[in-house]
Amino acid sequence: MINREWREQRWRGSRAGGQWHPSHQVGPTYQPPSTSVPPPPPRIHSTLSLLSPATAPPKKKKKPRHREHAARLLPPPAPGEKMMLPRLLLLVVASALPLASVAAGAVGVGEGFCSAEPSAASGGCSGVRPPLYWKATNPTLAPAHLQDLPGFTRSVYKRDHALITPESHVFSPLPDWINTLGAYLISPAIGAHFTMYLAKMHDGSKSALPPKGVERLIFVLQGSILLSEESGNTHTLLVDSYAYLPANMKHSVISDEVTTLVIFERRYTTIEGYHPDLIVGSTDKQPLLETPGEVFELRKLLPTSLPYDFNIHIMDFQPGEYLNVKEVHYNQHGLLLLEGQGIYRLGDSWYPVQSGDTIWMAPFVPQWLVSVNIVFIIHGIGFCRQLITVALLFQSIKYVATCRTSMFGYLKMPFKNGNELL
Repeated sequence: MINREWREQRWRGSRAGGQWHPSHQVGPTYQPPSTSVPPPPPRIHSTLSLLSPATAPPKKKKKPRHREHAARLLPPPAPGEKMMLPRLLLLVVASALPLASVAAGAVGVGEGFCSAEPSAASGGCSGVRPPLYWKATNPTLAPAHLQDLPGFTRSVYKRDHALITPESHVFSPLPDWINTLGAYLISPAIGAHFTMYLAKMHDGSKSALPPKGVERLIFVLQGSILLSEESGNTHTLLVDSYAYLPANMKHSVISDEVTTLVIFERRYTTIEGYHPDLIVGSTDKQPLLETPGEVFELRKLLPTSLPYDFNIHIMDFQPGEYLNVKEVHYNQHGLLLLEGQGIYRLGDSWYPVQSGDTIWMAPFVPQWLVSVNIVFIIHGIGFCRQLITVALLFQSIKYVATCRTSMFGYLKMPFKNGNELL
């Protein structure tokens, strides 16, 4: 009751004289209860406004928030030095490939905007034609924007396929070979019916024989070799040349220069009365074969007769071409991309691939390959009989596969527990 009367009297006083005063009060004198809360301090800006400019303290410059954040992250500068913050200069360039380069892409014009092919040594516009398959023997370990990522690799291993990229190659001395390093890419350890490996030979290198009962195919990627038979006959193999060596055939391979070979080995499946012969040849000497329903150019490096239990296929795709068939079959594949780039479907996965990549495909895995770079040529090497390649391509492609094409040949193969004998 007292509080209400005090508020009413104060209101009346303010109405009568502006501000309330104790003389305006009627009735008994009332003192408002004291409070322990101190009055607020005077406002700073009001105090500063009363000072002259000469006596006013300097106005503190507000520090940008990003500099405060950087100051907490960076070490304090040395006495007399200023703290330097990082600066970024972003340059965005949108370029189109010249029409001349696109038109010439099918014949192997190099990367970039120069009209001459890059040299194998410098990769620049020197006008010197690089060696055939030089990208497969000198592959980029990783894309430029991923080279600084420790542990990065495009390699993948799954139950029915594997992608082995160059940054995953592990070279070690090949058993019984002289001055030669090898990197095993595919072997029966992952379920394959064959072994595929790279052999890097140098001055004074010499090969060893494969195990007993194992056939061998050699394909030259770089340099040259001298193949010698037990009879004394010799053959000089240059880049893009190959040799098929039947099981138990004694031979030797020597090289006096830097040479890279891709070698396929598998235990030969015999058919009574049939014996394969030594074959030495080169890709450009093989005729083009018909491919009904497909657009690629096909060359087979080995005969399709019964003595040979696999084959090597060379397939060339022009820009804009790809495989029409989406293969799912019994055969396996071992494939090496010799040049170019593409997208490979293996099962339900899609992989970017480039020169130097190796792919293993198990039986019945869906396979498809497409080339995405119209300037380069994709080359692949694959085994067909127990190995078959499937690819989706939008650019020039060339690959090799090996396969026995006769169903009669398949029925003659010995099996054990559902698997072909190795």
